[in-house]
Amino acid sequence: MVERYQFSEIVDAFVDAAKEVVTQILGVEVVGQQDGAGDALITFDGVVAVVGFSGAFSGRLLLGIPEPLSVALFHALGGETLPSPDEELFAASEFGNLVAGHALTSINNRFPGSNARPSPPSSFLGKRMVFFNFGTTGSCVTLTTPYGDMKMDIAFKEEP
Repeated sequence: MVERYQFSEIVDAFVDAAKEVVTQILGVEVVGQQDGAGDALITFDGVVAVVGFSGAFSGRLLLGIPEPLSVALFHALGGETLPSPDEELFAASEFGNLVAGHALTSINNRFPGSNARPSPPSSFLGKRMVFFNFGTTGSCVTLTTPYGDMKMDIAFKEEP
């Protein structure tokens, strides 16, 4: 179970990881951040990477990646042409995996015994994709990059 004091530290680990990975891969800074409470319904345009995690607590990360950022990630990961949809989805999954891996390493170092591990990522491509949070408590963060706003929704399973 995630205690209230741990919740914000865990969310911060995911946000810091996303900023770090964007900077490392693309060589650009995240120039803004807007925090908010997680909503039951979340709408994304572009590419969405979903990475679950489990251990002493469980939940999932949704990364809403705008198309220009997705294409830049694809090129930074070795792509040379305009990406096909499957290549764009692969790049988004890889990005989600990198963000989750960095965040969970930080969380495991901060909270020994949490043993948090990521699940294999999934990714989706489309317009006005709507996701519904059921039985979770979450936080939504928007990160502003030179390629557009990336939305993050970090949610934890609610314990009975």
